[in-house]
Amino acid sequence: MRTVSDKQGTTWICLELPEVPAEQRERAAALGTAHVAIECNSGADRVIALVPPGWDDDMDDARLTQIIREHLASP
Repeated sequence: MRTVSDKQGTTWICLELPEVPAEQRERAAALGTAHVAIECNSGADRVIALVPPGWDDDMDDARLTQIIREHLASP
């Protein structure tokens, strides 16, 4: 689990899901490398993203918030 705040002051709580959701499995397979699914929730918004294993230790706050914002912007 990770908690991160973005530039807008929104606090996000991110948790690794036990498996990649069915609707994202095809995309995960196309990435060609191992990925896990995380859910990030701000209370008002929710994002499910695919990230490399070890994201909670290896990814810095700037990259994690960038991933969250990219998923919010995509339909």
